[in-house]
Amino acid sequence: MGDLDNGWTVSDAFPEHPLTADELETRLSAARAETTPWDDPGQTRLGFAMAAPAPSAVRVWSDFLAANTNNVGVHTGFGAGAAGTRRLEREALLSLAGLYHADSAEGHVTSGATEAVIQGLRIGRNATRDSPHARVAVITGEFAHHSVAKAAEILGLDYRPVPADQAWTLSAEAVERAADEAVRDGATGIVVVATAGYYNSGLCDPIAEMSLRIRERAARDAGRVRYFFYVDAAHGGFVFPFTAPDLAFDFRNPGVHAMAVDPHKSGLLPYSCGVLLARRGLLQHVTAVSPVTGVVDDTLIGSRPGAAAAALWAVLFGHGRSRFTELAHTWLAKRDALAEAIRSADPRCVLRVAPHAPVVTASFDVPQGRLPQELAQRYRLVPILAPAADGGRRLHYHFYAGQSLTPAQIAGFGEALARAVTEVRAEAAPRRPSADDSDAARDLLPPTACFRHFAAHPPGRRDPDAPGYSFHTFTTRRSTGEELRHRPWGVAPSGRQVTLFAPDLARPFANELFGVHTDVYTAEILDRHQQKLSLVGAVHFCFPLAEPGCQALLNFESTGAFRSVEYKFGGRSEFDEIQCFTDRTVVKFGKNATGVRRPHSDAYSFSVDTSLECVVLWQNGDAAPRLTSHRHYSDVLLPRRRHLNREQYSRFPNRFFDGELELRAGRGHSRPWRLSQFGSGDGVLARSALTGLSAVDVEARDGQLSVSGRSLPAGRSFALSLPVDLGCRLSEALPALDVSRPEELTTDAAVQFAEAVYTVMGPSLPVRDAQDMWHVSAPPARPAG
Repeated sequence: MGDLDNGWTVSDAFPEHPLTADELETRLSAARAETTPWDDPGQTRLGFAMAAPAPSAVRVWSDFLAANTNNVGVHTGFGAGAAGTRRLEREALLSLAGLYHADSAEGHVTSGATEAVIQGLRIGRNATRDSPHARVAVITGEFAHHSVAKAAEILGLDYRPVPADQAWTLSAEAVERAADEAVRDGATGIVVVATAGYYNSGLCDPIAEMSLRIRERAARDAGRVRYFFYVDAAHGGFVFPFTAPDLAFDFRNPGVHAMAVDPHKSGLLPYSCGVLLARRGLLQHVTAVSPVTGVVDDTLIGSRPGAAAAALWAVLFGHGRSRFTELAHTWLAKRDALAEAIRSADPRCVLRVAPHAPVVTASFDVPQGRLPQELAQRYRLVPILAPAADGGRRLHYHFYAGQSLTPAQIAGFGEALARAVTEVRAEAAPRRPSADDSDAARDLLPPTACFRHFAAHPPGRRDPDAPGYSFHTFTTRRSTGEELRHRPWGVAPSGRQVTLFAPDLARPFANELFGVHTDVYTAEILDRHQQKLSLVGAVHFCFPLAEPGCQALLNFESTGAFRSVEYKFGGRSEFDEIQCFTDRTVVKFGKNATGVRRPHSDAYSFSVDTSLECVVLWQNGDAAPRLTSHRHYSDVLLPRRRHLNREQYSRFPNRFFDGELELRAGRGHSRPWRLSQFGSGDGVLARSALTGLSAVDVEARDGQLSVSGRSLPAGRSFALSLPVDLGCRLSEALPALDVSRPEELTTDAAVQFAEAVYTVMGPSLPVRDAQDMWHVSAPPARPAG
């Protein structure tokens, strides 16, 4: 994976030639080997409602794939579904309508319950609004599947989730209160979404009572407010009819208008197969006739695979009520065995067993109620914060005892859970809350000048060559119990007061970093381990500029060779940046950096988002500039999220660009040139930290490189000028200190080196003139000695 090398993802080249049969099989076999078998005792999918599909479903689906039939349209109407896979779909859906006590219903196979939810709420929206501008509200429970919120967003509905009560379900009283509030706010349409088999508990809303009250309201508010009642039975639809046949969650309630089920969960179908059913006549609210082909379609996605319908038919008619009932009761027996294994592993846990579904929920008696990340990942466990008996909220994990769960898997999980609970309790030590509990490293008080060192590798996990080392494992430094220690060194020959700092001043060069601090610079030397990990060298100097938030950073390799100098203009987390190397200049606009604590973990990821990166590769001689690449990744004229959601971070680093440009140019080229001459008009559009949305440009003239930005619409502007060969001049002028064996360094040598660097660097730091333009001067020659 290329993104593991550079922290971001770009497109791959389309293959020019086919792989050989052996190469194809090798690659596919590798992928198959990475797929966990359903009976693997060490990696069970306990946190998700997944099961191995029935062999008959796989066989029939495969048999019909080659025919490639398209079941576009709805085939449950009178005279429809006369032959082939369309007939099989009609027979399968009408049999399901009978299972769910619908006297007459219509519907179609979907790609899953998410599509069915969108389609169901689309019907509800159109049926309850009397004009395209009418306000329609969606009322559902807090723990409803996230596809309900997704559907509301897509359909432009007012989404109103109701907090869960102590029963973790949506009560009829809560629905009425939410409906009253929505009507007061101007809603003339109300869509209520109930859940039959919550994903995270297996519980069922009181649908019969809700249906009765909704119909009473609909009669009372006739002519003023319309009501639609939708049931999400994705999880319970293939369980409750066989474990609790008297549970009235379906069309036996006159107020229920539509419902969805997911055969690819407990219905033993392969992914993806869902079903939408609605009372007859309601699909007319989404009927569309193609003006091009004349095809009438009541579905959401149009073309649909007939193979899925054939497989669904085979399972329904190959199992029947008797076989499904037998299987469902074996799932409940597995549920009870799983509950006992959990109770044995942690007798103090709070255990809830769904009465009619193969789901167990547990809140564990461990710190914060959180299980170790490794265990949660291995068994795919996802906690929710749910009401507890004491009136507060606690983390609860949910576990599914599906068709594929084996006794060996239950036993293996019980043993792993018991070990994890014991270890977590043993490792737990009282500690006072601090800023280290923040989700974002940028919110911490910076203990060093370098952002990368706000967080540290935990002790014992700092050697990249050690077995089990994880490059991703960071924690806040203070949580390691090793605050940075400071000690006055004395007065340098320049007259500056010098302070030394390190996690351990007794071994200053052997514990991540050692620092030298004065009022005009901070220098940091990394230890052996951090030098291997550093992306920007082994020695860093930070020079704060007069402008708040602006600074210069100087970087050296472990050999002492100059690596780069970076000039940052902006704020603490967002800035425009110019990086000078000996062979290139890199200009970055709108660079935004943050550190994010990954959920359920003590580890941090760092994320860097840059609007535009322009790289000028310098060549000796007078070669004319040429644009070698210009990549567009995102449109800066459209808003977008600067960083991922916290839950999306899984590795370090994460990077993103709106666009990238690369040019090659001779340093000695005599004629002026500018970036905008390469087909970008008055400049390239970018988000600048200094001027916002801007037209930015890079220009070379008379040995100087200028970077500028002008906000859109015209207003604020900025510019910076520096020598084209600044990197080469700094490389020649700066002193060198070999830090490849940091344990052999002395603090005095480090201070003398730092002072010598500032003697060269100080006069060439950026300054601002009366025209608000920054200038970087050429450095003086290296001092003798």
